[in-house]
Amino acid sequence: MRAHSLGGKIVIHLVCGPIGAGKTTVAHDLAEQHGAIRFSEDEWLSKLFIPDAPPDLIHAPVEQIATWASEKYLRCREQIWLLCEQLLSQGIPVVLDGGASTKVQREALQEKARQQDYQCQLYYVVADSEIRKSRVFDRNIAQGKTYSINVTPALFDLMETFFEPLTDEELGSAKLVRT
Repeated sequence: MRAHSLGGKIVIHLVCGPIGAGKTTVAHDLAEQHGAIRFSEDEWLSKLFIPDAPPDLIHAPVEQIATWASEKYLRCREQIWLLCEQLLSQGIPVVLDGGASTKVQREALQEKARQQDYQCQLYYVVADSEIRKSRVFDRNIAQGKTYSINVTPALFDLMETFFEPLTDEELGSAKLVRT
């Protein structure tokens, strides 16, 4: 069964955007709309690694937190992709929420899709910086459906530096989602 394909190809819905833009909300909506399985790196990190983090890590400099988390994110990405390959081979579309903060990361995922003849649709989720910041800190308090990691003001500022906005070329094929 080839569910919810575009042009006869199975679809990978790749969601990217800066912190607090609404990526996870969009990813939930896309999974529901397309009968897709959703993967969120932050959820994996929060369940698999944060419970075992050093107790004082939250008080460490943000650069130290980023160093600790980056290797764990890479492991999550590798495992998520293995599961995606299995689902896609069975005709089940996937939504990837995370792993697309840089142009290199986006290109790598799109190349993996091309190699397997899957359609990869990029979604660029955007919102004004002050709105994003407010959402993140509100999410820390509410800890609702899209909460997975507590984000401090310093961590928010650091995450801002990691995201690379889409290039004009990327924007040509991406679906822009303003939240």
